[in-house]
Amino acid sequence: MAKPEIQRVLLVGDARKGGTADLVARYAAWFRARGIETEEITDREIPLHDRLGDVVVVWGGDGSLLAAARRMADNQRPTLGINRGRLGFLTAFEDEQTEVGLEALLAGELCEEDRMMFRCRVDGGDKSDVPSASNPNNVLGLNDAVISRAGAGGMIIVRVRRGDAEIGTYRGDGVIAATATGSTAYSMAAGGPVLAPDLNAVVLTPLASHSLSARPVVLSIGSGLEFEIIETGDTPHAYCVVDGQVQIKVTVGAKITMCAAPMRFRHLAQSPKQFFDVMVAKFGFAGMARSRP
Repeated sequence: MAKPEIQRVLLVGDARKGGTADLVARYAAWFRARGIETEEITDREIPLHDRLGDVVVVWGGDGSLLAAARRMADNQRPTLGINRGRLGFLTAFEDEQTEVGLEALLAGELCEEDRMMFRCRVDGGDKSDVPSASNPNNVLGLNDAVISRAGAGGMIIVRVRRGDAEIGTYRGDGVIAATATGSTAYSMAAGGPVLAPDLNAVVLTPLASHSLSARPVVLSIGSGLEFEIIETGDTPHAYCVVDGQVQIKVTVGAKITMCAAPMRFRHLAQSPKQFFDVMVAKFGFAGMARSRP
């Protein structure tokens, strides 16, 4: 990333998480001491698309970054994550590295990665569970859309199409449609493959399928994927959940359309190889012990 012209920074955190508001205030003063304007946003429900800022710095875990991406909507800006959560797979620096990360940001030493985002539209669902700040007919996501049964409500059936092609009919607990960014989250835990983050692809991962032949499949999103709810088991509804944060009840006959969004998430990392370094460090990826030089 070339040295950026940074005049104003949005500092984002969640005041409900202990110490975060004080941390944001401290680094607001740190930026101002360097002649850079700031805005502190510690209410997680406030939209970010209409806020002025050249760069966004987010303190939290992966969920905080996912929420920030959705809140920026069509005004995506380079976004740096500082981990205050548990795993922090998407964040570039740990909490104790905050000042190192901010110095690297101002020096233009970080790498910007464009990540595919998607829009998820639900036709025929129950919108009562959707947060008021979200548009249930056009939810923006970065990680995944999960169609799943409601609790212990028995098997559901979901049919998936791309254009005129029927991809498959999933019988079980549901199906995950994950982007490359989301392939290291719920999809991976359910047995799906890891996708390199620069791929414009989706992995469909069945949840507790009742068919031995149902396996994860990787495909381009094309003009969009359609998920039709065929059965909802013993309950009157199933759920469509975007990025683990926006939940919509869906009933039999509902159709969920997942399309690539025109905007891209502008993820800041330490280097182009950070994704693979984190895979090794946090997941033990490819588990081979390395000898020291």
